[in-house]
Amino acid sequence: MINELTLEKLQWSQLCEALAAEANTVEGHHSCLILKPNFDKLDIELRWQDVIPLRDLIRSGYRPPIGELPEMHLTFRAVSLGQILEGEAIWSVYTLLQMVRNVHQFAADKQDRCKTLGKFYRLILPLPKLARTIEKTISPAGELLDDASPELTRIRQQKLSMRRKIESTIKQLLSDQDVEAYVQDKIFTIRSDRYVVPMRVDGRGRVKGSIYDTSASGQTLYMELAEVRPMNDALLELESSEKLEILRIFKELSSLIAAELDTIDNNYKQLVELDILCAEAGLAVRLDAGIATIRNDPGLAFYRARHPLLEMRQGFKTVANDVGLEDGQLSLIVSGPNAGGKTVVLKTVGLIHLMVKARLLLPLEPQSEVYLFDHIFVEIGDAQNLSANLSTFSGHLMGLKPVLQQAGPNDLILLDELAVGTEPHTGSAIGQAVLEELANRKAMAIVTTHFDNLKSLALNDKRFRNGSMEFSTKNLQPTYRLVLDIPGQSYGIEVAEQIGLPKHVIERAKDLRGRSSSNMEQILDSWMALREEAEQEKTRYMQLKLDMESQKHRWEQERAALASSKQDTSAKIKARYQDQIDSMKAEYEGMLEEFKDLLKEQKKAPASPDQLREMLRNNQGRLDDKSRAVQGSLLDVEREFYSIDKLPGQPANLADLKEGSKVYIVSMSKAAVVSKVSGEQIEVKAGLLKIKPQLSDLRILGDEKPEAAKPKGRSVTVSPQAGKEVAFTIPTLTNSLDLRGMDADTALDRTWSFIDKAVLRGESFVILIHGHGTDVLKRSLRRALAKDAPYALDFRPGEPEEGGDGVTVVQLRH
Repeated sequence: MINELTLEKLQWSQLCEALAAEANTVEGHHSCLILKPNFDKLDIELRWQDVIPLRDLIRSGYRPPIGELPEMHLTFRAVSLGQILEGEAIWSVYTLLQMVRNVHQFAADKQDRCKTLGKFYRLILPLPKLARTIEKTISPAGELLDDASPELTRIRQQKLSMRRKIESTIKQLLSDQDVEAYVQDKIFTIRSDRYVVPMRVDGRGRVKGSIYDTSASGQTLYMELAEVRPMNDALLELESSEKLEILRIFKELSSLIAAELDTIDNNYKQLVELDILCAEAGLAVRLDAGIATIRNDPGLAFYRARHPLLEMRQGFKTVANDVGLEDGQLSLIVSGPNAGGKTVVLKTVGLIHLMVKARLLLPLEPQSEVYLFDHIFVEIGDAQNLSANLSTFSGHLMGLKPVLQQAGPNDLILLDELAVGTEPHTGSAIGQAVLEELANRKAMAIVTTHFDNLKSLALNDKRFRNGSMEFSTKNLQPTYRLVLDIPGQSYGIEVAEQIGLPKHVIERAKDLRGRSSSNMEQILDSWMALREEAEQEKTRYMQLKLDMESQKHRWEQERAALASSKQDTSAKIKARYQDQIDSMKAEYEGMLEEFKDLLKEQKKAPASPDQLREMLRNNQGRLDDKSRAVQGSLLDVEREFYSIDKLPGQPANLADLKEGSKVYIVSMSKAAVVSKVSGEQIEVKAGLLKIKPQLSDLRILGDEKPEAAKPKGRSVTVSPQAGKEVAFTIPTLTNSLDLRGMDADTALDRTWSFIDKAVLRGESFVILIHGHGTDVLKRSLRRALAKDAPYALDFRPGEPEEGGDGVTVVQLRH
């Protein structure tokens, strides 16, 4: 059991307030404020299992939709006693039902990634029918809607009509000369639920009516005119009927709520519990907190522990520290400069131990180890009490008294500035005696001190361990880092020098401090300076290591992405064209069957030569169309296939591109040269083509040259008729274009388009199939190739093996 004084000195209430700020429901907020650190190991570990998934969910940007919700227990008690609920209470039930529905749906969507939500999805039960009934009956202000029931609708319509009638009548009467003479203003008002008119006192007895009220001055009478009285009576009857109908509807709704009270009450409890869990998870996100190992034996091993209250302070960077005791060690003696962070370390250890016992996640590294101490004794701060006639030292001793009376093997003691407030020799003697007594009892302690004899305890007794708060000897400022196994200095004279005390005073202080002390401090100074340099080197090394690992990770990601992209793209290409290829294959097979049938019919009943030629010509046209379609598809497939091959160069950056830079166009599988860079617009030249590609489509080249797509088929070198050396190639579907049957203009358009694609693919040869015919198409093609070609090329008639003079072989010069 942790006593209230310990909670107060460690500022536990401030942590509870931070936790409560994360809650949305009134009861959840209250439960967080009164949270006590009294849980056992099993409770803690089960709680962590629920909070960790919610922490990760909230960290990723999702949070269960629990909004503001009032405390509901009084409402539920009233229902259980058969009482009729007012409109506001009924609306609060509706708010709860809507929240249950939203949370249930959220849990259904997110339970796969957050097992905690799966539990609540099973535990809460939406009541949509009851929610719809309330929603159609009551407004958010808790008032019944006009159409809550047909009877209420009728009554309110009659009331409205009666009010209009009364007001119209009063306006007419106020225009009557017998009445107008005695009214102060032509207005009316309501007194005791009746329409009345303010009149002067001298109107009494001269105007027919009843007086219902008098002004404070006695000069104004509020009179119900005689003509209005029956209508006021009728209005009051309608209002009475309305109240009865409202009471009936509220009673009916209360009965519906009572019928589902057990489910509603359970849903409320589950929402509050989930709200508290979300508050704990939200706090863990703010603290970047996690779990630790709970030891079965007393011990302390905190790694990168941070003070939770300082961690939440905006604009404040908390220094994380390792705090621990090794096997056989019972006390950590922390020394160092004033305002160097000693007390913060003490409170950090104390608060984290309280957080463990409160089932909260912890602001330290997961390899840390904690122990559930039975008691935590804390003596921190100025113990001076003038009202009790106690000095600082006496007050401090009074704080130590219960520690020495009660502390045992499973207790943790936190003592700030042990035995301070008296002359140093006496104080250090008392401090040493206290530490030895606590160690004899096997109690664990963390103490802060400036006494040298306490620092030397660890040199002679293995039960004690030194720790010092680091101090930068370069800028004479504390770093707030705890250094274990090294005693610390106070650096009082150095701080005084920095503050600006006179130089001769500083020198005298150094002389009075003594040579032996100076020698010891010089050794510690040298050690700390060397350690500071080593830490800086370690930081640089760790950063270099992180950079190398990050670069390695990026390379591996890029390699994996390229491999995956190539595999995916290959599959997509196959899927995209497979149906088309299968369809063409089926058509070819169908045409083949037609030819076979034609041959069979020819054998049975021979056709005339003209009929046979006509049938062959028709089928030849169909074959030509299919050949061109297959050719186009294969070209598209080939282009896409080459695009996923190994890409040369590196991804281009705008800053690296300038006029003359060699680049590779990924989408075209083509090398090019940058001809212009204007802002983010890039223009490149690929052969005779000028293109404005996207930056993402470019890779910058060094001295490497990308391999062009190799033409299909075998090629050898021959001596052409024109005296130029032109290679001989075997026609394939990808390097041949069939132009037979086309007019010259259409054939030329198809030729230039086909050569454009061949250039982009890096082809060396193309074969134009034009046939013999009347030679018009052949002459037009060759004339255009000689005079109008947009590319550098050579051409020749085909060799006999290539198709003879019925084809033209074009060599593209890259």
